[in-house]
Amino acid sequence: MPAATPKTKLFVESKINRAPYFRRAWLSLLGCIVAILAIWGLYEASNLEKLPSGLWLPLTIVVALGGLLFLIRALVNLVRWFRTKDETLKLFNKGIVRTRNGQNETFGWGSIKTYREGSKELRLTMKNGDVLTIDRRYGEFERWASYIRRYAAQITGVHIARAIREERPVHLHPKLVVWPGGVEVDKKEIPWADVEARLNKGKLTIYQKSKAGGFQKVRQYKMNTVDNIGGFLEVAHSTMKNHQRERFGV
Repeated sequence: MPAATPKTKLFVESKINRAPYFRRAWLSLLGCIVAILAIWGLYEASNLEKLPSGLWLPLTIVVALGGLLFLIRALVNLVRWFRTKDETLKLFNKGIVRTRNGQNETFGWGSIKTYREGSKELRLTMKNGDVLTIDRRYGEFERWASYIRRYAAQITGVHIARAIREERPVHLHPKLVVWPGGVEVDKKEIPWADVEARLNKGKLTIYQKSKAGGFQKVRQYKMNTVDNIGGFLEVAHSTMKNHQRERFGV
C-alpha cells in the first residue's frame, strides 16, 4: 500500500497590522503640535512678564526637545506605516504560507536553497530567488526559529551531502567552503580526519587537530553570516565520525 500523506499541521500563526503605526504617528504628531503651542504660550507669558526672569529659555529648550522627540517618533512610525503591509504568516509542517491582500504565497521546505539565522531575524532564500525574512515583528521569534531551524537543517543537509557525493564545493561563507575531503577555512584545507565544528552562543567555530592530538581553534564565524549552519553541522558530524572512528568510538 502507498504511504499515507501526512496531515497538514499548523504550528505557528502571526498577523501584522499596519494600522497601529499610523495611530502612533498621529498621536506623536499631536504631541509635537502641543509642544509648539506650549512654546508659543511661554513666549506670550514672557512678553506679558508673567514668567519669572531667566525661566523662559530653559523651559523653552525642554519643551522644544520634547517636541523634536515627538516629531522623530511620528516620522519613524509614518515610514513604518508606508513600508509595512497587512499580512498573515502561518508555519505548517509542510512549509510556510504568507497571505497579503488575499493572495497566498507558499514557501515549501523542499524549495529552500539557503537559510540564515541571527538573533534578530531569520532569512529563507528559495530556489526560485524568493526571500522570506522573519523578525520580531511576528512575535514568538524563538518559537519560529525552533521549527524552521529543524526543517531547514534537514533539507540543506541533504543538499550539502549530495554536493559532497558529487564532488562539488559548497560555499557557506566567503571564507568557509565544504569539500568532499574536508573544509576550507581562509583558503586553508583541513581534512575531515582533523576537523571539529561547534556551534555555541551564536558563533560557529572550526577547529583543527594538532600534532599533540588536541584541537586548536582556526576561525570563528558569527551565526548570522553563515548559510545553512544546521545542514552543515549535520553533515559535518556524520562525516567526522566516519573519518575519526577512534575519537567517536565507532
